[in-house]
Amino acid sequence: MMTPLLIAMTLLGCSDAGDQCQQLRVLPARYVSVEACNAAAGDVLTRLTEADAPVMAVHCQKLPATTLALASR
Repeated sequence: MMTPLLIAMTLLGCSDAGDQCQQLRVLPARYVSVEACNAAAGDVLTRLTEADAPVMAVHCQKLPATTLALASR
């Protein structure tokens, strides 16, 4: 049986240059495609109030559903 794939948006905190990023958390929203996730990224970034890094970014990627369940704990 194949594990279903879901698209997750990961919040990243980056250096001033934007080149050194660390994963802060996987956001709870799930998307049907990487394109849909990327389209939502701008809105997500403008609503962030928890920014504890000079530059905030997001990364959209396909993850197995089991990985997402573990990441949200």
